[in-house]
Amino acid sequence: MGLKILLVDDEEDILEVIRDRLEAYGFEVVTAGNGVEALAKLRAEKFDGVFMDVKMPEMGGIEALEEIRKTDAHIPVIIITSSSTREAAMATIGKGANEYVLKPFEWSELKAKIEKVFKIAV
Repeated sequence: MGLKILLVDDEEDILEVIRDRLEAYGFEVVTAGNGVEALAKLRAEKFDGVFMDVKMPEMGGIEALEEIRKTDAHIPVIIITSSSTREAAMATIGKGANEYVLKPFEWSELKAKIEKVFKIAV
């Protein structure tokens, strides 16, 4: 597969666990700790998709998503959030996300979202 993904979360343990799973699915994974760092990496490198948390210091995922959409309307973005309600997570779709996953999530749910958004089998 070889798709290059930017994984954005301020919790190092979450980054590590999700990165390991995405790499096991065959993705090349680059990480960032907040929206500002993510935007800098998106300007410097080409990515096939973004997995991003909502609540982060300096710049959260919603603000970063809005900035991403100003320059790239097509890059797939999956929001991974601990938002307390499905409605709040669904609001990210209105902001330009392709899909969302609520933390804590089952790996099968993330896998299904990846297959839907990237139109691949993992």
